[in-house]
Amino acid sequence: MKKTKSVFNTITYNPNSKKFEAYDVMPYLRGRYAEEKKKRRKNRYLPETFEQFKEFVRDWGMYQFWGRCEYEVILVDWPCQNTSRKIDVWEQIDSNIDIVTELLMKDVIKKKLG
Repeated sequence: MKKTKSVFNTITYNPNSKKFEAYDVMPYLRGRYAEEKKKRRKNRYLPETFEQFKEFVRDWGMYQFWGRCEYEVILVDWPCQNTSRKIDVWEQIDSNIDIVTELLMKDVIKKKLG
């Protein structure tokens, strides 16, 4: 049976199509993990515990998605009460960081988590 990869979608806006779209962050995180694993040296470590994986997600998630305009959307209330708030992909990951961490661990660790 083929193992399926985990998906964690966030909301982004595509100015070319003028549509809101789902953006899966898991391919980026799996790719970063694979890159770190490939270039691992004695002074580098790969995460092994849940907390280390959480730190890995936090470090690389913030690096890639925090405060970049292509990953930002503006939320506006409805009905209109003149309230709005800008959120980015990182904020969507951070509010669900335990879930994203579990998904990443499930995808990259060969042994069964228990």
